[in-house]
Amino acid sequence: MITGYYCTNIFSEKAQELVVFYKDILEIPFIRTDVDDSNGVYLGFIENAPTLCIWDCKAIHAQPTGYQSFVFQTENLDATMVCLKEKGVTLSDPIRYDWGTYEVRLKDSDKNEVVIVEFA
Repeated sequence: MITGYYCTNIFSEKAQELVVFYKDILEIPFIRTDVDDSNGVYLGFIENAPTLCIWDCKAIHAQPTGYQSFVFQTENLDATMVCLKEKGVTLSDPIRYDWGTYEVRLKDSDKNEVVIVEFA
C-alpha cells in the first residue's frame, strides 16, 4: 500500500523560468537536482519531505503537466505581498475568509495557480 507522499512533478516547456520563479521569486529552497539546473529540480522546505520537482518536458519528451494549484503558507501575508510586488509579481487582491485564512493568488509562467495563505 501507499506509505508516503514523495513529490509533485511539474512538466513544463518553460522549466528554467519555473525554477527561477519558485526558487528566486517565491524563495522556495533548492533541495537537489536529478539532471541539471532546469531538469529534475527539487524544491521544498524539509529534506526528505514532499517537494515540487520541475522537469523540462522537451528534454525528456513528456507532455506538459497542465494547470495545477499550489498552496504555500506564510506567517505574514502583508509583508510577503510587499516583497513579491517589489520583485514585479502581479497579485490578486487579498481575501480574508470566515474560516480563518487570509489569502492571495498569483500565476507562474505556466499559468499554474499559486495561493499564499496566512492562517489566523
